Amino acid sequence: MEGVMGEDHQALEQFTLLAKSLKGRAVVGIIQQTLSSKRVFVFGELLAMPNVQALRETEHAPYLLLLELFAYGRYSQYRSTEGLPELNPQQTLKLRQLSIVSIAREREVVPYALLHDELDVADVRNLEDVIIETIYAGLVSGKMDQKSKLFRVARAAARDVAVEDVPAMAAKLKQWAETADKLVAALDQNRQLGTQMRQEKKDRAAALESTVQELKKNLKDSADHTVAPDRLGAASYDGMDLERPKRRGKRSRMPFGRGRD
Repeated sequence: MEGVMGEDHQALEQFTLLAKSLKGRAVVGIIQQTLSSKRVFVFGELLAMPNVQALRETEHAPYLLLLELFAYGRYSQYRSTEGLPELNPQQTLKLRQLSIVSIAREREVVPYALLHDELDVADVRNLEDVIIETIYAGLVSGKMDQKSKLFRVARAAARDVAVEDVPAMAAKLKQWAETADKLVAALDQNRQLGTQMRQEKKDRAAALESTVQELKKNLKDSADHTVAPDRLGAASYDGMDLERPKRRGKRSRMPFGRGRD
């Protein structure tokens, strides 16, 4: 979509440069060329030019009104407004395409019936052809649901904004900014909470590891200060072997000695 808007701006700039030094009918000629161009779908810069606005007080005023319709109007408005210049086939297709863009910016799902009424196209095949042309022009993207007779919108290009619509748009932008601020605050709070939870988890893991290491140290110290049972038994047995033979020897000599005397 951004690429399409960039091409529109470049093409429109050529027409604004041509119209800069023109007046009256010559300006009307530039308007007609701009409305017929396959590369121009935005018209704000041309519409704002003083010599274009000067047509409002002349017999060429209908062409200024037509340019305003192409900037931010719809095909149904063209049909309901008397005294406007007749459209050629290319201009008719473009205004229908721009009407689809406006509707697609308001709805995510567009019924064929609504497009039939808005574009004055009764035949389904012709209506779908206009939708396809609008998609190919890069003005909208989406999917046609032929079974349900719906156009499911994915994206839609921007259009020019009428002066009287600016306050409402500004209010919407202000509301969007306030919502964005609340969302940023909530995300920041969640981030802080997540950081706190991760730190608490690390602290618990460190405390657990410290406890495990302390238990291991205590067990090791207890093992180092305990005499092994097999070593204790061997020491007692050796002591008994050294002492007992001497005591038995003394007792056996004394009785036998006395008997011989």
